[in-house]
Amino acid sequence: MTVESFVRPKDLKALTGLSRTTVWRLEKKGEFPQRRQLSEGAVGYLLSEVRAWMSSRCPA
Repeated sequence: MTVESFVRPKDLKALTGLSRTTVWRLEKKGEFPQRRQLSEGAVGYLLSEVRAWMSSRCPA
């Protein structure tokens, strides 16, 4: 069984270097992984999807 980790929006900047506004804009254009509703007042991003997105942005 694989356990997925979530990244909260406040931790995305440290991981990606992008501001909350930039993440929001990319997400709205479909160019960043979609956020997931974790509870009524909390959202997060699947770490595996964020890492895959980062890998796709970096030249090999």
